[in-house]
Amino acid sequence: MARRPGARAAYGEEFSFVSPLVKYLLFFLNMLFWVTCMPLDSSSAPFALYQVEKQCLGGRVLAAGFVAGCNSRAVIAMLMMAVGVYARLMKHAEAAFACLAVDPAILLIVVGVLMFLLTFCGCIGSLRENICLLQTFSICLTVVFLLQLAAGVLGFVFSDKARGKVSEIINNAIVHYRDDLDLQNLIDFGQKKFSCCGGISYRDWSLNMYFNCSDDNPSRERCSVPYSCCLPTPNQAVINTMCGQGMQEREYLEASEVIYTNGCIDKLVNWIHSNLFLLGGVALGLAIPQLVGILLSQILVNQIKDQIRLQLYNQQHRADPWH
Repeated sequence: MARRPGARAAYGEEFSFVSPLVKYLLFFLNMLFWVTCMPLDSSSAPFALYQVEKQCLGGRVLAAGFVAGCNSRAVIAMLMMAVGVYARLMKHAEAAFACLAVDPAILLIVVGVLMFLLTFCGCIGSLRENICLLQTFSICLTVVFLLQLAAGVLGFVFSDKARGKVSEIINNAIVHYRDDLDLQNLIDFGQKKFSCCGGISYRDWSLNMYFNCSDDNPSRERCSVPYSCCLPTPNQAVINTMCGQGMQEREYLEASEVIYTNGCIDKLVNWIHSNLFLLGGVALGLAIPQLVGILLSQILVNQIKDQIRLQLYNQQHRADPWH
C-alpha cells in the first residue's frame, strides 16, 4: 500500500544495526590485549617470567620475556618485537645463525609480530567497521584457537612422542649453550628453578663441545656441568661458577652431593602433573577471550552487513516518495 509523501520509513536514516556495545567492547578488548599483560607469579609458574641480563658488544640489555599466564593474546607485542630485534642486532652474526632454532630472541620477534598484526586487525576493524579486517581477525583467531586445541589433544594422546620432541629440543639447546647468551641464561634459569641438570641426566652435558668428556677436548670445562646444576650453598656471597668441574666423571651418588643429577624432562613432567589445575586454568583463560573475540567479531560483521543493506535500500527508495 502506498504511503504519503514525506512519511518516515520503518527504518529511518538515524537507525543503525551496528551495536555500539559490541563495537567498542571488541575494540577495548583488543586494546587491553595489545598493551597489557598480567604474568603469573614465578613461584607458581616457573616459566611465567624470566629476565635475561645479557652483555654483548659492550652494551647491556635487560630482556624481559613474558611467557604464558596472560589473558589470551595478553602480551606487550611492541615491546617483544623491540627487545627481540635489538637482541638479534646486538649478537655476533656467526653465533646468531648457528642457533636460530633455539634462539629466544626469534621467539620474541615472531610472537610480537603476530600479536601486533592480530590485535591491529581487531582494533582498527571494530573502530572503523571494516569487514575485511574483522574477518581477518576472526579467521586468524579461529586458526590460533584450533591450533592450540589440536596441540593439547595431540600432546595428550601422543605423550611419548611429545616427550621425545621436548627431549630433542632440550638436547639441541644444550649443544648451543655457549653460542647464545640469551639461551645460556634461559637454560640456567630453568635448571635452577626445576633443580635439575641436563635433559635425562647430568651426563647429557657431554653433548656440548665445551663440556664433552672426550680425551681430545682441550676445554677447561671438559667433563663439567654448568654452575646452574650445582646445589645451592647457604649464605654464599659470590657464585662459584666452577662448582661443576669434572662432575660427569663422578658416579651418580657421588655427584649428587654437589650437583642436581636428575634430568629436567622428568622434573618438568612432575611439575605438570602436580599443577594440572593451574594449567587447566591457564588453558581456560586462553580459550575464553579467544572465543569471545571470535563471537563479537562475527556479530559485528553481520550487523555491518545489515547496515549496508539498509543504506542501499534507503538510497534506492529515497527518490521514490510513493514507495
